[in-house]
Amino acid sequence: GDSCPKLRWFILFIVGYAVHTWDRMMHRKEMSQQIVGLGLRRGASAAQSLVRLNAMGKPVEMTVEDQLERITICMANIDQMFVPSTFNNFINQKFIMRNEREIITVFEEAQPKALNWLVSHVKLALVFYKVKDHRSFRGQHRTELIELLAVDRVSVLTIVSRVILLRALQLMKLPANPRAEHWVRNIILSTHQDELSDLKTITDSKGENHCMNKLIYEDIRSETVRQDILSHFRKEAAVQQAHMDMGTRRARQMKQRAWRKILSDVDDTLTSSGGSYPAGIDKRYAKKVVYPGVLGFYRELDLGINGPSEFPPNTAGNLVFLSARPHLYKDMSEKHNFAKFEKLRGRKGPYGRAGLHTVPSLLAGDLTSGREFVMTGDFGPLARKKFDNFRQFVSIYPEYKHVFICDNGQGDVRAGELMFDQYPRHIDGLFVHVVQDVQKTYGFDAERWRVKGLLEKTCFFTSYPDAARHAALQVPPLIRMKGLWRVCQDAVVDFEMILPSQWTSPAQKRDRRSELNQSLWRCNKTLVEYGEKAVPLIESPRLWEDGQKVRTTFGIGTVMGFDPVFDLYDVELDWRPLDEQVKDVEQDAAKKDDSRTSKVAERNPTTLQTVEEEDE
Repeated sequence: GDSCPKLRWFILFIVGYAVHTWDRMMHRKEMSQQIVGLGLRRGASAAQSLVRLNAMGKPVEMTVEDQLERITICMANIDQMFVPSTFNNFINQKFIMRNEREIITVFEEAQPKALNWLVSHVKLALVFYKVKDHRSFRGQHRTELIELLAVDRVSVLTIVSRVILLRALQLMKLPANPRAEHWVRNIILSTHQDELSDLKTITDSKGENHCMNKLIYEDIRSETVRQDILSHFRKEAAVQQAHMDMGTRRARQMKQRAWRKILSDVDDTLTSSGGSYPAGIDKRYAKKVVYPGVLGFYRELDLGINGPSEFPPNTAGNLVFLSARPHLYKDMSEKHNFAKFEKLRGRKGPYGRAGLHTVPSLLAGDLTSGREFVMTGDFGPLARKKFDNFRQFVSIYPEYKHVFICDNGQGDVRAGELMFDQYPRHIDGLFVHVVQDVQKTYGFDAERWRVKGLLEKTCFFTSYPDAARHAALQVPPLIRMKGLWRVCQDAVVDFEMILPSQWTSPAQKRDRRSELNQSLWRCNKTLVEYGEKAVPLIESPRLWEDGQKVRTTFGIGTVMGFDPVFDLYDVELDWRPLDEQVKDVEQDAAKKDDSRTSKVAERNPTTLQTVEEEDE
């Protein structure tokens, strides 16, 4: 570099340009991704979607394919892979502006059904990003295009199209245009009552960080715009509540939903931390093991006691995870969590219910509270951060009740108390997964909770079937008795899906099986009382067959029977003198054709000793 300065600058230019190109490619890839949610299709061709629309009795003009093709060609002319938009616009300004005008014209001329179809199939975020506002008065193409969709034609857009439009504005970055926040405000204020609830829920069910909470409290910087939107949320929630109070026709439709948001911790609540610091302290299961029954419990709470008995496919759910893990550069932490959630959605079981029932939302922590916890061991900042996230969440969803599922290993229980103190009417229940002695729980005081009335809304549990049983026995119940049966059934499937490599020892598996069977036994007792079928308990694998000789602490015996539920063997001991037993063994060993009785099984004497003690 010192001997050849020109080479140094050349290398610096090449490296800088390569990094810039890579960043542009990653940004383009993010804006080009399709989203998952209610009515949203990923990887579907235009022809396939047209066939589906026609089959549903919603004919669409065939020219919509030509319109999509026109937009695609114009975008190919505008978006050059290796040439930044600034250079491209400077060199080919008239050509670029002509293509941008063509895109605007397509959206202007499209009929309502065709417009919604185009919005859901075109890469709208990339279109907003590449169509620019030029210096000339007639060249404000980005403003004109978004004004067309977010103001002039917003009334003909479906809820799904409005969700896509909001997402495109978020990916474009609201500061990119001074009117962007007002466009967001207009889209939201043009949506009312149940449709507004759907808009918010679907926005939170896309499987990415661009959720409604981020839009309202981070992307929007104007306090006036933010308060206008929050005031609209409260007003529409009041109208919905008035319908429920008066028992109108719309109220009968509304009662088919549970109107409940399920908020849950991640570590030691959804999956075990394996005692890995600082994630959690639960060592009962190995790290990353999904607790048996937790996914079924989420689903049944989301279903409620009215409406369909099974969660409808392609429906946005109401599951939200409150994580203490901080937000990192370019959503790295959130992307890791969403990848985990997507993997859970792909789990397959014998009943088709083994996976996560919906795409959840995620509210992350921050570096400040995480740093204080790691440095000082103080759970207070973690609890306050989760409460702050909840406070913002309630302001967005004032029409919903909330259930908080957490563990007692860190500051979640204190966060739940703060939620109840500030929003008692919004809390339907607090479910605490016990991973340590309840008396060691941070922020828990039984007498204080009893006086507040929080204790009667709280369930401490070690297995999720017990939590489901508590929810089913509440007055009014949070889930159906049939839902309790499904949670128990799912818990058995989840336990059997744990890989052999995820058990540290046979004793650990035996203890967890016994713990879960006790929970299932209590649930079965309740199910039978309410006329439901009992769920078969988890059976232990058999190690010794009938007639096989085993060695116990009391001597050699013969296995006569086995109880797979309680993992107990019926062993008949041989009380003859030892010399006679040795003689029989030697005789049996001499018989080559009887290999089964020639060997005395050597097994763990502790297990068989336990069998004999329990038999007595």
